[in-house]
Amino acid sequence: MTRPTSLRRLPSPGLLLALILPSSLAAQHVLLVDDGGKFALVRAATGTSPCVEKEGKVVPTNGYKFALKEVPEFLPVFVTVRNVNVRTTYLTSTHQGGQFNNDFHFDAEFETGYHLKDVFVVLALDTEQGGRALFLWEVGELVPKKGRNVHIIVPMDSAIGSSRYTFHLFSGGAEVLQSLVSFGDREVALNRMVAARIKDVQEAGPKLFMGLGPEYPPALRKQNTKGQAMITVRIGANGAVFDPVVKSATDPAFGEAALAAVKLWRFLPMVKNGYPVEAKADVPVVFTPPGPQTDKT
Repeated sequence: MTRPTSLRRLPSPGLLLALILPSSLAAQHVLLVDDGGKFALVRAATGTSPCVEKEGKVVPTNGYKFALKEVPEFLPVFVTVRNVNVRTTYLTSTHQGGQFNNDFHFDAEFETGYHLKDVFVVLALDTEQGGRALFLWEVGELVPKKGRNVHIIVPMDSAIGSSRYTFHLFSGGAEVLQSLVSFGDREVALNRMVAARIKDVQEAGPKLFMGLGPEYPPALRKQNTKGQAMITVRIGANGAVFDPVVKSATDPAFGEAALAAVKLWRFLPMVKNGYPVEAKADVPVVFTPPGPQTDKT
């Protein structure tokens, strides 16, 4: 577990750029806060203040010492993080010399197909002069397929200098998979999560583990009809999808939409005699119309 880190908050503006590089995102974590001398899991945030669970309710706490603790699993959902803009700013004093209002800025857009609540960001900053600091920022709720712009300003009490940062995104206290985690690291994490779920299983068929339903084809919305498609796939011993093809579909548009969705799915693999094995499967995908469309004038 990372040593506890005190967070110092000061006012913000400024203006001068500095080089910042992201550090490794390989491990998954939970955020802990010192709550009355005992570390508790942070489940949400109110502004920049942590919230913990007490007597079945998630409530704010005045704790200011944080620690990131490595855990075995991410929450099996995915968030796309795009348009990332990271910079540092500060003001200089012509009379006294030196810098003040040293700020770290992180701007990005979040988008996901999942409905996520109690979302918060943790930025772990490793600065040349100030050492490590953990900063908490409330995001709130992410609505499926609706982008959310987030602008974070981290005030520091000393010059930042050359720095590294690590970005963590949480929902309900669990870290989520997100696109700033490299594909290789995501695969390692998913392989580990799949393996944990089939441990001690002797016989089982493949089962969907992680993946969103398909998007209803826009071209068919006026028809407002139900549809279905059958996708043939190879499911690897690690649950990954290979070579998906449309076997049948009530409309070609349903087939294309189903194929796009299934390519991103992850399964629990077939297990025989206690070992995961590759399997070929026909995956049915059902489409329910989103409702009648009205013309906007």
